[in-house]
Amino acid sequence: MGNDKAVFYPENYILLGSSDAQKAHADAIISEMKACRPEKFEGNEDSFPFEFRYAAPFDKGFHELKRLQGTAAEAAGRRNEFKGYIIMDMNHWLTHHNEEYLNKALLFLVDMSEYWNYIFLIDDQNGKAARELAGKILSVFYRNNIPCMVKEGKDSAKTRISTLCREQGIVCSPPVKEFFQELMEQGFDENIAAALLCEMAWSAGKKLSMKSIVDLASDQRSVIRYMLTQKEYDRFRTILEKRKGCSYDEKEAV
Repeated sequence: MGNDKAVFYPENYILLGSSDAQKAHADAIISEMKACRPEKFEGNEDSFPFEFRYAAPFDKGFHELKRLQGTAAEAAGRRNEFKGYIIMDMNHWLTHHNEEYLNKALLFLVDMSEYWNYIFLIDDQNGKAARELAGKILSVFYRNNIPCMVKEGKDSAKTRISTLCREQGIVCSPPVKEFFQELMEQGFDENIAAALLCEMAWSAGKKLSMKSIVDLASDQRSVIRYMLTQKEYDRFRTILEKRKGCSYDEKEAV
């Protein structure tokens, strides 16, 4: 006797993290849905990317929804209507989650949900702004009975640090990577991490240990003092002091 219980596959997603991880995750979601629910797809393309541009409240020329409809029509080809995924880059709307144009756009997406499914991409370097924007999307969708699942790229900061080290030809000990990962998870800009790594490599060579960070933080001439506000520098020192108190003897080999 067969199992009559229906399998639930979430159809809409918010992906928080870095762009590289988001792309791979979005591709996996679409492939799985195509295999499980082929009826959800129709047209020349299974999906298409769309950068949802910001328009200020006083700007009367909000044309993003017409542009989206035009892009969907191209993806539909000879079909009457595109059916599939729209991969929406929402990063222009970070810190603008309460604005009316965004609300208007989300209600339009709700109206089109019979045909379209959505994967919203949100960079989470600014954790507070990312959560607020994700929360706005969820509130509109759930208020209209459309489920949407949030997936966080827990290793996104780790991935970005590994990429920075590789691009600069730097070998970091595990504690150094963990330190920089924590900085980025605490909201420090990636450019700050890149500048720190570069300055440390100049003074200590291409193989970096926690001592390299401690020495740099003690250097009154370090560029870090000019790139951070006093409040940010105090937070930087607090994170460093916390990690200085840990024993890294077994992990420091580079």
